Amino acid sequence: MKITDKTSALNWATTRCAQRECCRYDLEKKLRETPLSREEVDEVLDTLEDEHFIDAGRYARAFAHDKLEYDGWGRLKISQALRQKKFSAGVVEAALAEVIEEDHYLEVLQRILSSKLRTLSFDADDRREALKATQKLVRFAASRGFEPHLIFDTLHQLQSL
Repeated sequence: MKITDKTSALNWATTRCAQRECCRYDLEKKLRETPLSREEVDEVLDTLEDEHFIDAGRYARAFAHDKLEYDGWGRLKISQALRQKKFSAGVVEAALAEVIEEDHYLEVLQRILSSKLRTLSFDADDRREALKATQKLVRFAASRGFEPHLIFDTLHQLQSL
């Protein structure tokens, strides 16, 4: 669809929002590439918010849920990604608190660490190799956005099995 005016932009945006959850930042980025003025883009986005096509809290909850469940991201990485999309700290914290249940969160961490551990080949009796493997697991989980104290606790549990 070619966006040439406010009406076509609103039609495009409502269709897109009806198909999937969108946030203001992503839509604004797309609409800035059109010939619309900044004021027209803001008017379209305000209309979408007024008619509840976009909702910051709803998007943040859906984003947090999907990133934890499907991508195995931790709270830190989810929080950072939402902040990059210009969500307020309050919205981010509320979404994380509402969506992430602690027991399930720890299960996801344990699952990704167990999965990564299976891909590492090392001699468990060699302390140097075991330490290198542990370091790789810590870096892997940290890159996924999990908190360091939870990573070490989970690794300790895995090693005692």
